[in-house]
Amino acid sequence: MSLPLGPTVFLSCAVAVLVTRLFKNRGREPLPPGPKGLPVIGNALQLPVHHEWFKFAEWGKTYGGVVHVSAFGQPLIILNSTKAINDLLDKRSGIYSDRPILPMAGEMIGYVDSVPLCPYGARHRESRKLMHGGLAQHKMADLHPIQEQKMKDFLHGLLVAPERLPLHIRRVVAAIVFQVSHGYTVQGDEDPLVELAERATLEFSLASAPGAFLVDVLPILRYVPDWFPGAGFKKTAKAWRHTAITLRDQPYEEVKKQVAQGVALPSFTSSLVERNPNPSPEEEDIYKWASTGFYSGGADTTVSAISSFFLSMVLFPDVQKKAREEIFSVVGRSRLPNYTDRERLPYVEALLKEVLRWNPVAPLALPHRLIQDDVYEGYLIPKGSIVFANTWGIFKDPDLFPSPEEFKPERYLGPGSESVPDPRAFAFGYGRRICPGQYLADASLYIAVVTTLSLFEITNAVDKKTGKPIVPVPNYKAGVICHPEEFECLIKPLSPEAEILAQLGK
Repeated sequence: MSLPLGPTVFLSCAVAVLVTRLFKNRGREPLPPGPKGLPVIGNALQLPVHHEWFKFAEWGKTYGGVVHVSAFGQPLIILNSTKAINDLLDKRSGIYSDRPILPMAGEMIGYVDSVPLCPYGARHRESRKLMHGGLAQHKMADLHPIQEQKMKDFLHGLLVAPERLPLHIRRVVAAIVFQVSHGYTVQGDEDPLVELAERATLEFSLASAPGAFLVDVLPILRYVPDWFPGAGFKKTAKAWRHTAITLRDQPYEEVKKQVAQGVALPSFTSSLVERNPNPSPEEEDIYKWASTGFYSGGADTTVSAISSFFLSMVLFPDVQKKAREEIFSVVGRSRLPNYTDRERLPYVEALLKEVLRWNPVAPLALPHRLIQDDVYEGYLIPKGSIVFANTWGIFKDPDLFPSPEEFKPERYLGPGSESVPDPRAFAFGYGRRICPGQYLADASLYIAVVTTLSLFEITNAVDKKTGKPIVPVPNYKAGVICHPEEFECLIKPLSPEAEILAQLGK
């Protein structure tokens, strides 16, 4: 009995691709070591569908800092060492800065033109240049007043409704980002733009996760009819594309209208429109995605980091106590800490590093793609390889961070600390693909941490039936950006409510 035409054609193509790769690489340097795969499909059945960084780190212990696997002839390179990451993604960034084609997230939903997924080239460089102009480190001082004021709203929310912590975190981060990017003031707990942005961010994370959709492994599936069995992903892509395009266009067009009417507040987007009121269609598309990139480049990572801070404070109360004591000794109790205090708070600075390391916001970040054959330490890395940097594996390496599961800011302080890597060098991506919103995220995390610790104590919630403390388990959801699973905690003011309200200007 013969196979149906579709599978026959696919199998023939897969075998042809595999044979072509084998002959092309014959006589060349060997591929990096890795687990043995099967004919045609390679390691496809061994690749995890979620929390891939666990398996990648396990392979790293067996095969070393550079691991090779494949799926249907597509070479995948996993970097599990700081040396390999620095040598390839940073020092050789000119050939390692492309992005793989993601049929689902990129082409079908439309993120192929966004800053995170844009192919390496002129458009990518122009987009990053624009974003760097608004998010460079030297620009942060101009944004500090916005962040400090929005954080007061956050602290007020913790005072009156501490049980709504996740909502307060998402709202304050969105309020900061949209004020900076579009001059937009978030209104209430159910702001429509915030809800749209959160939906788009979640959908992007799901769509771009490795192995989440079969069409990313077999791109030819994007051409199957909508009615075809198993083609439900096409309906999903259509709905998610609408979300993405709405977020790209709607706030930009509103700012454009405000500029024309002379009522636009200062923002990244208004400055683009004012500098070039008659852009070409391509320029305007770049402007739209760059403006949208403020949220995708800084918001979700910041939400994850602030959430991890609260979780870690519940689990490690001694760390919380030391950080608060340092804040009170430097700042006192009569005012809120601000950015001018930062350089005088070394323990808090170490705490911020540990928040980013303990459970990284982007365990694998987004994958890179090699644009030409490369040889590294005697191994061939073929052109077109998809390259993953296992940030989670780096942060859990006991040779770099002894007792990696413990939350220990002290590892960055005192004798020997100079040999401990700064997690910020890894937490926000690599090379020419490093997150453009890293400084905004870092500044927002700092002000959230110091102001919260100066006003509140974060402790275990109590089980209403047993009266015993609830100890949260630090589990994290899968995704490009990882967030803690829901956990309970108590947030108690350190001072009478009137004193706190006075400090917040309420």
